[in-house]
Amino acid sequence: MKNKGKSEILNKKDLKKFRPMKGHPVFIAEHATATCCRNCLYKWHHILPNKELTNEEIDYIVKVIMTWIKNEIK
Repeated sequence: MKNKGKSEILNKKDLKKFRPMKGHPVFIAEHATATCCRNCLYKWHHILPNKELTNEEIDYIVKVIMTWIKNEIK
């Protein structure tokens, strides 16, 4: 994939290339919690895709991922 700016990434095929679906536990958690790409963040968490994430949104995303990981290791 050639280097693109954030605003040029428009289709799901390109967005899914950013996060592997296996390997590191965080990658798995991102897909399991729909926090893997901006399209999923919008569809499932109603976080708008065409703007920079706020600190509150980042904290929310981290909390969702960490909650999933903690539940998986129980």
